[in-house]
Amino acid sequence: MTQSNCEICGQAAHGNHFGVLSCRACAAFFRRATLNPKKKLNLNCIHGQDLEVHRNGFFSCKKCRMKRCLDKGMDASKFQLDRDMISNAVAPATKTPVMIPQTLATFLGRPNFLIFCNSLDEGSPGPAKGVVDFNYLIDRATEILKNGSWKPFSSEMNSLEKISVGFENMRILKSSELHYITHMGRDETLLIWEQEMLNTAEWMTNFSEFNSLPITVQLEVVKSIYKTYGRFEKLAKTAEYRRKKLFKSDNLFVVGDEACLDSENTEVDVSWFTNYTWEQVSYFMDCFHNDIFRQIVKEFETLNPTTTELNFMLLQVCLQQAGKKLQGEVTAVMDYLQEVISNQLHEYYMNVRNMPNYSARLTKMMKVNNLMRQDLRRQTEKSKLAMTFDVFSLAVSHPEMMC
Repeated sequence: MTQSNCEICGQAAHGNHFGVLSCRACAAFFRRATLNPKKKLNLNCIHGQDLEVHRNGFFSCKKCRMKRCLDKGMDASKFQLDRDMISNAVAPATKTPVMIPQTLATFLGRPNFLIFCNSLDEGSPGPAKGVVDFNYLIDRATEILKNGSWKPFSSEMNSLEKISVGFENMRILKSSELHYITHMGRDETLLIWEQEMLNTAEWMTNFSEFNSLPITVQLEVVKSIYKTYGRFEKLAKTAEYRRKKLFKSDNLFVVGDEACLDSENTEVDVSWFTNYTWEQVSYFMDCFHNDIFRQIVKEFETLNPTTTELNFMLLQVCLQQAGKKLQGEVTAVMDYLQEVISNQLHEYYMNVRNMPNYSARLTKMMKVNNLMRQDLRRQTEKSKLAMTFDVFSLAVSHPEMMC
């Protein structure tokens, strides 16, 4: 192995993490796996023997990956706490929090997929509008759907298992220091929309039955659920951080890939999409201070779902949302996909959890989903009301993606 390779998975290394030359993905995995000091590590491989690392550095067994980390000398005591942006989020005001860079191209290392421009047509009636062009982002999402999943899943894994493993792997690969946002404006909002869209497309590529649909249908489904996916996933992650005592305040929420904000201490700039003030339009916004939003986080904390349970819940809400919005034949297809994952959840409880009596667990999960649907309905009603009264001076290339 050359000096430039990760000692854990063999992929390109990004520096010395926890005392070992490794990539960010393996460093993030080790950080997440050792984050909870109460969790005892069982390093016995689930397959009864040490597994080889698959191509692209993928491990099919978390225990084998952890054993490799420890064998190579990774040490949890070497956490660099001064670099942890979570601590900045709850530290005294004397510390300056790190903000997400204002330039998306700088932050992402590539041109933006979401394009924003101001309408300067002086001959047009009414106030000038900002315009958001989704075309490049949709093209990128289409490429992801066409390429499908590269992960070397076992042929015996069903779709719910694949999408759960893919979900966890996606979280690990995107894991980094948590940034604390103190300003929410145009650039931050567009970045969050972009992340939600691309993450949703990547997540759905692990759903075998979904992949058999025409690419045009797949894309319409992703366009109809990306905001639901993003909201649900961030609620679950917020609850996870609170449960692990990483968020000391009930006003801290995850809002993007490794980004959080304090809902009571964040400057919100709405000038790029409305002629009204924040106080005037906050009722119509997808805010963090509504009661249902906070209740869902509390329910997630209590439920503490497994990755498989979380992905079932997330799929159920998203598929129902897609069927409701797209109607026609798509509704029947979404109903079929819900039946598929329901049967696979039953297999999970019977064969993996050895839990034949899981009705009480399912009831708690459905309580969270019902609250989520209630929140989505209320937000949709507010959006329609805002459009009726022309609250937002913002035009988008694909209006259906904002409803």
